[in-house]
Amino acid sequence: MSIKAFYSPHYAAADTPTLARLGIVAKRLRDLPGIELLEPSPLDRGKLLGLHQADYLLAFHEGIEPLASSQGVRWSPTVRNAFYWMLSGQLLASEQAMESGIAINLARGFHHAVFERGSGYCALNGIALLAHHRPDHKVFVIDCDEHGGNGTEEFAQRLENLYQGSIFGTRFGCLGHQRAWNYLVHVADDGFQRYLDSISEIRQHIVDTRPDLLVFQAGVDCHRDDPKSRVGLSSAQLEQRDRKVIGIAHDLGIPLLIVLGGGYQDPERLAALNIGTLQAALDVFG
Repeated sequence: MSIKAFYSPHYAAADTPTLARLGIVAKRLRDLPGIELLEPSPLDRGKLLGLHQADYLLAFHEGIEPLASSQGVRWSPTVRNAFYWMLSGQLLASEQAMESGIAINLARGFHHAVFERGSGYCALNGIALLAHHRPDHKVFVIDCDEHGGNGTEEFAQRLENLYQGSIFGTRFGCLGHQRAWNYLVHVADDGFQRYLDSISEIRQHIVDTRPDLLVFQAGVDCHRDDPKSRVGLSSAQLEQRDRKVIGIAHDLGIPLLIVLGGGYQDPERLAALNIGTLQAALDVFG
């Protein structure tokens, strides 16, 4: 089978290195058999109404400071448009996942944004958007970034159809609640088995929740060569993580949307790690 991946050159804002790197991933994907790249359509901004506080949405659209740059990246029309295009891809990829069982959005920069503002290089919470857009669907996020998905955790308190299991090395404000389960793991101290056990515990929460859609926040900043990594996964362990998480969706028959997460080492190395995640998806679903 082929897996559809959504991407537009608009995602890779040239004035923001963390976004510009997405273009390298997309270029490599064109040589990966089994992945079909599709370009999303422009975002209907009406779908953002109510997702974030109204004054923040206005500030981000118009470039009104300091809110416009509250994510920690200087606002520009290019940055704004990059996030709008990534959110459009997010919605289309979720629809594709519901239709075919799996889809990919080659986007990043969602899970730290909170209701009132952006945070942690994340301007708009494109994960919470999925639950906001489809209140009749339960959305469960498996967040495997180095940094805890604090924004998504906060949104899960606002949206009763949003759930998250987050495994991280840096808490980033995550405390957990009745729809958010947190696992702090440092492989050097806790062992890799603890990481795998955390995924298994999240699997049980998924079984209990019975969601309509799974979202895999496939961060690679937890790789041990990343300057921000405290989790400390080796390349082989990262591959095991990907196969185990993707295998949950496949084995339980739950549609899966894969989203790229953080990563701060050499861009070509990051692209190779991201491609490894997508190859795991091909292997499991193929």
